[in-house]
Amino acid sequence: MDVSLPWVDDPKAKAGQAIFFSHLIDRLKQVPGVRRVGATSGLPMDGGLPDGMLLLMTQNEMPKTLADLGVPFRTRWRRRTVLAAVPAKRTLGNADFCVATDGYFQVLGIPLVRGRIFDERDGADAPHVAVISESLARDRWPDQDPIGRTIQFGNMDGDLRLLTVVGIVGDTHEYGLDVPPRPTVYVNLFQRPRAAITLTMLSDADTRLVASTARGILQRLDPEIPARFRTFSQVYSASLGSRRFNVLLIGFFAITALLLATTGVFGVMAYSVSRRTREIGVRVALGAATGGRSEDDPRPGIAHDLHRGGDRDCRRAGPDAHRGVAALWRDRHRSADVRRRDAVLLVGAALLACYIPARRATKVDPMVALRYE
Repeated sequence: MDVSLPWVDDPKAKAGQAIFFSHLIDRLKQVPGVRRVGATSGLPMDGGLPDGMLLLMTQNEMPKTLADLGVPFRTRWRRRTVLAAVPAKRTLGNADFCVATDGYFQVLGIPLVRGRIFDERDGADAPHVAVISESLARDRWPDQDPIGRTIQFGNMDGDLRLLTVVGIVGDTHEYGLDVPPRPTVYVNLFQRPRAAITLTMLSDADTRLVASTARGILQRLDPEIPARFRTFSQVYSASLGSRRFNVLLIGFFAITALLLATTGVFGVMAYSVSRRTREIGVRVALGAATGGRSEDDPRPGIAHDLHRGGDRDCRRAGPDAHRGVAALWRDRHRSADVRRRDAVLLVGAALLACYIPARRATKVDPMVALRYE
């Protein structure tokens, strides 16, 4: 359920929004069939998260303002450019910034690798904590334990209080299944409130019933706030939109290429047969059979000769098609699903292009063929 509150800068107003989301989550947990409820500022595969520069700091180094940080750099937050400064030795590189609750990890099944996730100890007045993704821990602390480290990520929301790393969770794909996971820092919604939040619900009940009940709960809390409901299946399907278009486009060009190849083989065979029209007429006039072998006359007929000639082209087309499909199969992790039936389709198209002109040649009127030249 996507919920957007009015954007505010006042700390007290932000705290009020955190309380609002806390009440909303508590009421959603009471909906029949709902097992887990969480909240996040961005779902996986839903367009990505804002990112910024991550710093490693201690309490003694904590700046009073963004301008106290050192070397200028830029980061985006709510379409605004924030200027800050960073000593290079403290820079940990860029990371995605995600606001979440403990229920978010439970709803999505994101595993806890080490440490802990957010709990009741992490209130608004408690020291601010963070949970980091496994990729961030692996990249920035390859041979160390990041639990207990303090980091600065104030350029993302203007809050300069340091974040103590308390846990490591599994990676998620923010930009699609084919894009590697990005390093991510998760902060607690009740410590770093945000106006636009997606509430996640894991339920055994009917989706429409849960959505209707959740909408009623939200309207009772504040009738002026709209909500949009989605299922994870819809989010997943939407993330494949560009890939689905690419597959359709590739399929269109593949069909076009197949038609062109079939037309080319057909044209070559038709031209070959047209050059033998006089020969065919003479052979038919002398009594040659137009079909294949028969019990009365086991000698090869015209159709057999033409098919045999066409087979030479088909035999050349068949291995080439098979080799092409085999190459695609070797690179199947970078291409669409390629199966053996694709090779059969290509070879069948070549055989059909060879058969039709040969069959048509056996129907030539001998008198027409003799007058051909």
